[in-house]
Amino acid sequence: MADTDDKIKALKEALDKTSEFLDKPEVRTALGQIPGSIKNPVFEGLRTVLNVIKTALDELKANLGAVTTVQDLLKVITDLLDAAKGLASGEEATLNRVKDIVNTLQSLPNAADIEAVIAKVEEIIQKLSSL
Repeated sequence: MADTDDKIKALKEALDKTSEFLDKPEVRTALGQIPGSIKNPVFEGLRTVLNVIKTALDELKANLGAVTTVQDLLKVITDLLDAAKGLASGEEATLNRVKDIVNTLQSLPNAADIEAVIAKVEEIIQKLSSL
């Protein structure tokens, strides 16, 4: 699940770079020189890919309510594991392995991260439409 968070961050960074690139006047000028018969299919393909990404992120965002409930449960489990350490010192390795798993699950992306990526996707789609 931490991998999902890393992918969301990597996607946001890639989208930021794409957006910044499209904002450069020399890029806009160069793209304006390319005939529509060449650039339009490329831009349409890129818009399609961005819409697929947006749809996937919308689905992920729609399921964040369940993630919040899971996060609450994981907090309770973490507290329980911390309390159990003192009572079951002979099982410390097992408790630590379980706690590592719980910590990984707690690193799921949050709604703000997902919203930021969705907004960036929409921004790039709009920029592509204006070129």
